[in-house]
Amino acid sequence: MKTDLHPLAPSSPGLTAEECGQAARARLYTYAQKLARIEAALARMEKGCYGFCLTCEGRIGLLRLEADPAEAMCETCDIGRDSVR
Repeated sequence: MKTDLHPLAPSSPGLTAEECGQAARARLYTYAQKLARIEAALARMEKGCYGFCLTCEGRIGLLRLEADPAEAMCETCDIGRDSVR
């Protein structure tokens, strides 16, 4: 597995300094979103409600949690949310 030693550094050569800054900010924003989801999952664990859907309070399937341990919604509610968009 390849490890990027500089995850905020752009991978495309020839970018201007401004483009590099934009790429770094975009990656930083993505990492911040992932961290927020993980912290929210940890908070649910502390409250004893991890693994329960935030929308319907039903159980989130084990396979779904194995795929994404920070998942906050069951498949039914997640699909319903996507169809509303």
